Amino acid sequence: MNCISDWVITQKTYISDCISKKTLRNTGQLPMYLLENHHVGIIDRQTFDTVQAEMARRNAGRSPSKKSAPTGRTSYASKYALSERLVCGECGTLYRRCTWVKRGRKRTVWRCVSRLDYGTKYCHDSPTLDEEPLQSAVLKAISKAMSSPDELIRQIVSAMEKEVSPLPGQLLSLADIERRLADLEIQFNHLLEQAAEQADGLDCMERFQAITQEIAALKQQRTQVETLCKDSDAAAQRLNKTVSILENASPKLQHWDEAVIRQLVDTVKVMSSEKIIVYLRGGAEIEQTIIE
Repeated sequence: MNCISDWVITQKTYISDCISKKTLRNTGQLPMYLLENHHVGIIDRQTFDTVQAEMARRNAGRSPSKKSAPTGRTSYASKYALSERLVCGECGTLYRRCTWVKRGRKRTVWRCVSRLDYGTKYCHDSPTLDEEPLQSAVLKAISKAMSSPDELIRQIVSAMEKEVSPLPGQLLSLADIERRLADLEIQFNHLLEQAAEQADGLDCMERFQAITQEIAALKQQRTQVETLCKDSDAAAQRLNKTVSILENASPKLQHWDEAVIRQLVDTVKVMSSEKIIVYLRGGAEIEQTIIE
């Protein structure tokens, strides 16, 4: 997105001579001038800055190209649970896992994507977090919540069951829709035969239109129901997997497990270089100190 700003550069072109009147691009032959407050921008600065910050947040999950390797960024991979859950407490942008190499030594850190893409333009104070202390802090927060495992399971199951619940207004099953579509097809063919016997067929046009509109609506509803069934099945599988993990998990998690973290943690908000807030599925909120 380009901002239509309130400044303009003048004399980017010039006329070579008064005879040919040929317009040439100014590449340094003449001075150019930057005029501020030249006109009212179509997009105000505050809106533009807000959109840029939102674009950075949405791009957080995208994999950077190989060309960006010299910047120290590693390729984004969804296998890292925090890639989709670690957010900046200042600007709300996701964090990204990075590997820095200095004098042959590797250091794995997490950084705000807005800071990576735009420097301090939109996010000024987001800290860079080393991975090991960050993971240790998240594990400690989960262990605090696991001190009451039955209550935690109840909260998480209650929250995830909402994903399995069907959407309101879905009154027809797939079988009902298929039967109605078959019936409408018979009606359409019968109406087509009637129209062929008439001189102009105008009397059938309204019925044709009504049938085709209902067919289109039913096909759209069929797609929605099919998508809903797939989503419900996936949500049910996630629910069963989460309950199984919780029931078999140790009250104190000793080792980092990406699959377990992905099932238990909803969001981790970075408040400072020394503090995070861990939000578990179901609504549990734990404030935790990061210890280097």
